[in-house]
Amino acid sequence: MNNKIAFLESRIDFLETELSYLNNLLIRCGFPEGIETLKSSAEELIRENSVQNF
Repeated sequence: MNNKIAFLESRIDFLETELSYLNNLLIRCGFPEGIETLKSSAEELIRENSVQNF
């Protein structure tokens, strides 16, 4: 059980590091709030595409 917990803690640390790195890259690329801005932009594009297909 301790090995499983240690493994999961290690994965969480890795994923948090990657998420932070990705967020910083997005900010540097022009998304003011990083992942949140990218997510909003993607959702808007999907909505616009859905409207155009009607």
